[in-house]
Amino acid sequence: MTPPNIGGITGPQIRPGLPDAQQPRVDGAPQQQGKPLSTIPNGTVVNGTVLEAREAGAYLVRVAGQTLTAQANLPLLVGQHFRAVWDSSGDIPVLRLSDAEQALLGKLSSGDKEVASALIARGLSLDPKALASIRAAWNGMGQQPGQLAPLAELWARGLPMTSANVQVLSWYLSLDEQKTSSLWKRTRDELRERLARGDDPRKALRSLLGKDDDIAAFLRGHGLLSSPSREGVDPSLLAGAFLPAGDDAQPLNARIATSAFKRGEKSFWSVSFEMEGDRLGLVAGDVETDGRSLSVVLKAEQEASFEELRRRRHILRHELEEIPLSLQNVAVAHGRRMPRVPGRGLDITV
Repeated sequence: MTPPNIGGITGPQIRPGLPDAQQPRVDGAPQQQGKPLSTIPNGTVVNGTVLEAREAGAYLVRVAGQTLTAQANLPLLVGQHFRAVWDSSGDIPVLRLSDAEQALLGKLSSGDKEVASALIARGLSLDPKALASIRAAWNGMGQQPGQLAPLAELWARGLPMTSANVQVLSWYLSLDEQKTSSLWKRTRDELRERLARGDDPRKALRSLLGKDDDIAAFLRGHGLLSSPSREGVDPSLLAGAFLPAGDDAQPLNARIATSAFKRGEKSFWSVSFEMEGDRLGLVAGDVETDGRSLSVVLKAEQEASFEELRRRRHILRHELEEIPLSLQNVAVAHGRRMPRVPGRGLDITV
């Protein structure tokens, strides 16, 4: 559940997600790039994806199925899903915060405004400690605009806000589908080779991480984004790690988000995923555990995919019953996955 911001003002819920190359492939004529979309009324709240960062604060974005050029007055990462106000009052459209959010920023010092924008964009509260921590780290790195979004991602997970971590995150999120699949294949092949020689799994993984190559950087970035968000932070608003579904040459990539939280005295851990394919459509799920019990919820947007998941549910249940957790529920639903309230997937009275 997204925490409220100061005065109950929430951000535009910009959601880091899949780079355009990792979006489902759709047949059709190519869209013209950079052409303004006159049918979007000024002030409309739009949803889209950041495809490319350009000079002078401009971005190539996909909105309403078209590729457009727009500027932004808040920190964005390539590959982010975003929800923002479309301001077309000028020559070039601008993705901006709402008037209420901009008024809130106007009350802050000049040194805090840019940092606050990165927090609001992720639905994070403007906590004074968060502002001070990110500002201090940013000052130590030279205050490059592209560093703020990764810094906010690190803070939201309670991770060290170092220059090395910022560089790794920026690189990881810029990977396209082909590069991601290639790196996963190389990682799996090397791990399998080491395990076949009898290496300890943890030692083999540490060996890969200790190298100075793309695989090591990929694993570091994956590890950072796989870290649970701070308690009270909605992980769906943060950048997600990517996992390939299957060993095909061009597998679907699932976006993974994790969280850890407490309800009363009880601790919970959850993993959520989203993936989309041409025939499969959008499929998402949540896995939640308290360390003893396990709950699984799957949701398919398309009717055919929903029926297929429901037909195969008993297979998944049988496999999950073999793990050392008490399986409470394997549910399959039809529709689009909505943000869930943590802790509601398990019967905590058991």
